[in-house]
Amino acid sequence: MQALRRLEGEQGPLDYIEFPDWGAAAFATLQEKRLGLAFQEATIAVRLHTSDSVLNSMEARFVDRAALSLLDLERKALADCDLIIGQVSGTATAMQQIFDFDDAQWVPRLHIDAPPVTLDHGAPAQASITVTWDTPIVFSSKIQRIKRPDIFVRGCCDFLRLNPRYCGQIRLIAMATDVDYLAEVRRLIPGDLLDRFHFATDADAAERHRIVSESVCVFPGTFESFCLAAYEASLSGALCVLADLNPAFGDASPWQDGINCVKFNGSPAGLAQALSRVFAAPRALRSVVVPTGPRPWTLPKHSRSAERASGAALVSILIPHHNLGDYVEETVDSVLESAYPNIELIVVDDASTDPESRDALLRLQARNDERIRVVWSTQNRGLAATRNLALSHARGEFVLTLDADDLIDGRFVSIGVDALTINDDVSFVVPQTAYFDDRPDANPAADAWTQCITFVGEARSSGLCQNRFSTATMMGRTEMLRSLGYDESLSAYEDWDLYMRAVMARSRFVVTNAVHFYYRRRAHSMIHSEAATRRIGLYYHDILRKKRVTFGSMTLPMYVLEGMSGTTHGESVEAMRAKLAAYEGSAAVAAALALQVRLNRLPPWMRAALKRMAHWMMHFRRARHERIIGARADR
Repeated sequence: MQALRRLEGEQGPLDYIEFPDWGAAAFATLQEKRLGLAFQEATIAVRLHTSDSVLNSMEARFVDRAALSLLDLERKALADCDLIIGQVSGTATAMQQIFDFDDAQWVPRLHIDAPPVTLDHGAPAQASITVTWDTPIVFSSKIQRIKRPDIFVRGCCDFLRLNPRYCGQIRLIAMATDVDYLAEVRRLIPGDLLDRFHFATDADAAERHRIVSESVCVFPGTFESFCLAAYEASLSGALCVLADLNPAFGDASPWQDGINCVKFNGSPAGLAQALSRVFAAPRALRSVVVPTGPRPWTLPKHSRSAERASGAALVSILIPHHNLGDYVEETVDSVLESAYPNIELIVVDDASTDPESRDALLRLQARNDERIRVVWSTQNRGLAATRNLALSHARGEFVLTLDADDLIDGRFVSIGVDALTINDDVSFVVPQTAYFDDRPDANPAADAWTQCITFVGEARSSGLCQNRFSTATMMGRTEMLRSLGYDESLSAYEDWDLYMRAVMARSRFVVTNAVHFYYRRRAHSMIHSEAATRRIGLYYHDILRKKRVTFGSMTLPMYVLEGMSGTTHGESVEAMRAKLAAYEGSAAVAAALALQVRLNRLPPWMRAALKRMAHWMMHFRRARHERIIGARADR
């Protein structure tokens, strides 16, 4: 995103930007466009390949929380882009289902654009070879589970048993990055057929082309976005045998059974039968024709509205407060420094008991600033109810939620209002977050990169295990927040619960790419106290217990996720979070972070000198240790 912003600054507005779906590379660039900060004239497209999340849904893999976050990021990139580029309509439909988009969200933005297929060796063939009983049968894809070399080997073994006349070779000329899986595939071959199979994982391009062009080339994979290797094989002259359950080879694809390929049902037995038909009645087939059409960058541009926040929309900043008199004035001042002019601050006191807090709120009232209102609650309601009470007093079109001990960047209100003005479908704008320690010399902006957490916004999967939606601070549409409401039965995590319900209702989020919110780490805050650590499992259960999940025709209470995601290697979430809190709160970590901040402020030449000195001291200690060990060995 930063490189593209530099390019736009040097060359002017960009017309078309295309990303692959793998790894959600488009995510930050799309957020920047949605926020109205860059790329307003550009069409931003995401091309469908076989992304990490698709692989997770198609083959046996280990999946951790990072994979859940990546699923959220990859889906959000697809949700936010202007164009979705499918290479074959069947695979695009399959990915639509995997990522859970309805037709209204997907179809209007989908454009089918097959990549060009060029051969490195020889001219394209017009027809396939006519096979004989010694024509080799070849697997030319990667040795990868999703490519199903196991079906190829088993199917070919069945074919050899059924057709003793066949005297050709069975060849696997595929790259294998997983040596263990390669060994697993080799073990599938019966001992009496080992001499019929030949593995060549390092064949050069010319040799691969020669082998493929004279073969029956089999593609038994479960899923492909396009399968370039199959097109190259057909255009090289191979007779292609394809698994018809693979959406890349479906009826809507260029592949036609009996015309330019032979299809089978995806099973080893089905492959053996298809190969038997090919060799029993040999005939040449046409080569596949690669579809052509308008390239996506020639389509009408998807520029964003240039509309910006005029300052007319009122933004209500909601600050719940309970016994935080030492901090609330600093929090209010951070809001009053906002670049956006039309704001109101509503501080709701939840029946504070300490005199300092009452005095701080009275000082706020004494400022006689018409933007500030203090609402006094006569009884302690709890945080969720206090947030709802603040919402009931909000007069603005948009609200910014902010706790009484945290700080907001002065640019965020303007950014949030712009994003909500430009994007009618967006309900929430989430600032990325830096933690700062509760100490007198803390400088949140300068220390922003020492302790950070980034949020996804629409954390559909990772948000079920941990709050990856947002902190309690975000900007939203007032009516949307009122319709959701904070659950007053919860003792904690009322913000996590609200975001979870919002995403379940398909509300849309945008997140910033820079830190705009500073979260104060207080030793005795509600969720960092020792008592809260002991109750954290109860808090988590509390936000899941009212929700339900559906699997096919079966519906279960969502708290079953606690058993699936709440334990890792026998250690509970509560125990792990307690350990993490103890680690992050330790004096050693605090000292190390403070030292790092001070080192970062030193001139570059001084940091380099200290680095050289540390390297010399480490070398000296190592040499001294080796001398001691040598002396002991001599004794």
